[in-house]
Amino acid sequence: MQDHLRWALAMSVGVALFLTSAIGHARKPGLGDDHGYRTGTIVPSDANECAGVPNCVSATLPATTVPPKARAQMQFACPLDHPNLWGWDAAQHEHIFVQMIDVDRYTVTIEGVNSSDVPGDFIVSLGCSDAPSTSAFIQKSRQLAPTAQMGIRKPAHTTARGRLTDVGNLLDSACDGVPDCQPQLQPTFAMGGWETTTKSYQCKSPYPYAWNMSYSQTGSPSVSAIGAIFAENPGTFDVLLTNWNLFATDDVTIVVACSKDNSFSGNTCGAPQSDPGCPQVSGSQHMYCTKNGIPVCFSTYEERCQANNLLYQCTIDVIVPWCQPCPGQ
Repeated sequence: MQDHLRWALAMSVGVALFLTSAIGHARKPGLGDDHGYRTGTIVPSDANECAGVPNCVSATLPATTVPPKARAQMQFACPLDHPNLWGWDAAQHEHIFVQMIDVDRYTVTIEGVNSSDVPGDFIVSLGCSDAPSTSAFIQKSRQLAPTAQMGIRKPAHTTARGRLTDVGNLLDSACDGVPDCQPQLQPTFAMGGWETTTKSYQCKSPYPYAWNMSYSQTGSPSVSAIGAIFAENPGTFDVLLTNWNLFATDDVTIVVACSKDNSFSGNTCGAPQSDPGCPQVSGSQHMYCTKNGIPVCFSTYEERCQANNLLYQCTIDVIVPWCQPCPGQ
């Protein structure tokens, strides 16, 4: 069925966490604000900028200050000897929400949004290489929960627990119910305690359509994931993740289920086959491209064979086209 938005994966771990506000205590400068944020300490980056990057150089840029209740943007570039941008991560005061605004092959524009009435900083680290990027994902944001009423936040990586679920089982579960499926394993990344982040994954040739995902984490279950696929870009799988464990860092691995079938076609068309070479339907041509990083594009179109009036939905990914017969359409 066709929808403007397909929610591909419901939240897997439902956890209700309630913060108890401090009553009758005056605010202590540098410790917390009226919104519960610990404003006096920079929370270190999870150092994901070089995950899966060949010959990576981590370039940490000077801090950007965000005024109270305001926004600040800054463009960051890789050094000349490793000019190709692959990824980024950020350290930040926990009352600063950090998000990517724009990206190209060499630079990324990051915005900090201040939720408090005191200034805050964010510090961006770039994952840079001397090789052009071939990555199909890039971090979109990093958001931290208020912890002024909690214990001291433990550093990332030092408290990672357990082992990831067996990758073979993860690959198998991703493709459950997905036609003509190829599970595409994504790089493992770290999530700090009570961290929220978004990821965007692009299915790769020759399985360009996103359908579903599965994921695992180290330690006891604490990470929730909500995925979405938009009809305007059916090859991209966006994921919102939250680590509900307050103080432990866990590693997360995601597998995206990718297919030769468009998940928005309504499942009424047959299996992919070679292009029958019939006349193209006027106005049916459309190109889809990734929004972030190096553009990855594929095109769709329709053909109708005059002899039997049979409609075909077709995809061409770089060079080789394939089509699906759609009886009754």
